[in-house]
Amino acid sequence: MPLSHRTLRRTAVFASAVTLVAGIPMAVVSLASTAVATPSHAAPAVATGGSGASLPYTEVEAEKEPTNGTVIGPSFTAGQLADEASGRKAVTLQGTGQYVTFTTPVATNSIDFRYSIPDTATGSTYTAPLSLYINGAKQTDFTLTNAYSWYYGTYPFTNNPSNGKAHHFYDEVHRLFSTTYPAGTTFKLQVDSEDTASAYTVDVADFEHVAVPASQPAGSVSVTSKGADPTGVADATSAFNAAIAAAGHGGTVWIPPGTFNIPGHIAVNNVTVEGAGMWYSTVAGTAPGFYGNSAPNPSTNVHLSNFAISGNVQIRNDGAQVNGIGGAMSNSGVSNLWIEHMKVGAWMDGPMSNLTFSGMRIRDTTADGINLHGGVTGSTITNSNVRNTGDDGIALWADASIGADSQDTISNNTVQLQQLANGIAGYGGNSNTISGNLVVDSGISQGGGIHIGQRFKSTPVGLYTIQNNTMLRDGDLDPNWKFGVGALWFDAQQATIAGPLNVTNALIEQSPYEAVQWIQGTVNGVNLDTVTIAGTGTFAFQDQTGASVTLKNVTGTGIAQANLGKTPSYSCDGGSFKVTDNGGNSGVLPTSCTTTSPTPVYPPYPSVAR
Repeated sequence: MPLSHRTLRRTAVFASAVTLVAGIPMAVVSLASTAVATPSHAAPAVATGGSGASLPYTEVEAEKEPTNGTVIGPSFTAGQLADEASGRKAVTLQGTGQYVTFTTPVATNSIDFRYSIPDTATGSTYTAPLSLYINGAKQTDFTLTNAYSWYYGTYPFTNNPSNGKAHHFYDEVHRLFSTTYPAGTTFKLQVDSEDTASAYTVDVADFEHVAVPASQPAGSVSVTSKGADPTGVADATSAFNAAIAAAGHGGTVWIPPGTFNIPGHIAVNNVTVEGAGMWYSTVAGTAPGFYGNSAPNPSTNVHLSNFAISGNVQIRNDGAQVNGIGGAMSNSGVSNLWIEHMKVGAWMDGPMSNLTFSGMRIRDTTADGINLHGGVTGSTITNSNVRNTGDDGIALWADASIGADSQDTISNNTVQLQQLANGIAGYGGNSNTISGNLVVDSGISQGGGIHIGQRFKSTPVGLYTIQNNTMLRDGDLDPNWKFGVGALWFDAQQATIAGPLNVTNALIEQSPYEAVQWIQGTVNGVNLDTVTIAGTGTFAFQDQTGASVTLKNVTGTGIAQANLGKTPSYSCDGGSFKVTDNGGNSGVLPTSCTTTSPTPVYPPYPSVAR
């Protein structure tokens, strides 16, 4: 969500009926009905959803591997370690000799794993070792830290445990080996006598066969030729700037293997900055970033690729420009960057056009993963992984003071474990597409999986095409509203939404609360076509506002309220929830006016969930 305080309001609800339109005739269905007649059509199509990014690594869940530690979860309760874990489960190792052993399913020369160690009583930063064994042979210990985890209180959060409401528990650490290990190799994380943390929680490990480093492009200017220190000790800012100047307009700057200390921003315009690979070339420092010119005169022809940006941002300060990529860039591309420990991976202030992000790996930020903020048009975010962000994973914020985000595409991304807000969000804007994404365990607090909202002083919400997406275990109990947030949800807080919002081929599985939600204001023009809902903790639909929706081939199974003999969906707004039934629907209607907050039945549910 935008980097501003999030205003939350409980929406008033009223008794209502649901109007169904089957072709031309209309019939009002009684709230006491237990079934809804639908037009006679062929068997409904089953949604296949989206598979997300084509990732170069394979994830292995700790709780599915051999361990003598304690498997925690599943949990869908804020403030618990398992609630923020991948799959809502993890393994806690506590005491000498406890271990978890990962067997890699692929050949690998690397490991990246997600972990949490306890915070100190005062919130002070510390490190602790953890032992690694490969096929039983002791390796160099990992060094873990609490520096980038454990936030407290309410927005914008602190590092002070006395503020309570602990969250954002996890961080990641990775290592590249000089040996390639075949599939079937065991990687054991074990607490040995020298490992000093009081507990270690291990969530998931990624195994990847990393290619050899790329070679320096012909005609490029290496930053080391201008004096950059590849050991990361000396400040390399002046050397980077000198290399950019020497490369000239349209030239290429080369970042060779090594770690380069860049405390702040590097300005880029009409230049290519290329590294040897995200595992080899690292720009590190207090808050390193590559920034285009300020709008309305954006940089152009900027290409950033194949390196890592690793910051030291430990708290959220929305007044600080401490993002990995920033400013404005038109006719530009950012690809294959690993960005971690920044406020935002990429925060782009428009207007600008034709900017593409691809192959991104954004982890452990205090706020968003990627946010296209105001007047960003014809731009694309694709084939990227965004994991463990403090706010929205990927967002379009069409700030009315700047202009509409329009004709933008968010496609084929894997978005996981967003803490404060949503996996993917569109705040205002029009003619945008969200397609082929996999959104998993997102909306840990105050959010869900995919969200469209007329909020944060945005331009009007127009056409959104939301197609071929999968939402798995998205949504949680909002601590302010005191009811659940849907995996797919719509909010017209600041003005009526006209849409249309066309949702097709959506697979929504194992939602802890409702699958689809309408809340605040009036939301019109939602069209659900071939939507498969498999398992919810409460309802299939939760309508808390005036809304109009067209349904075709929308099916619900494993709906908790229906399993209890109640209606599968909720509506309590005085007859303002108008449903047009175009056939092929089952298990999602009728609605009734009950409580917005029934006791949820948490996953897992019987479903086809991956």
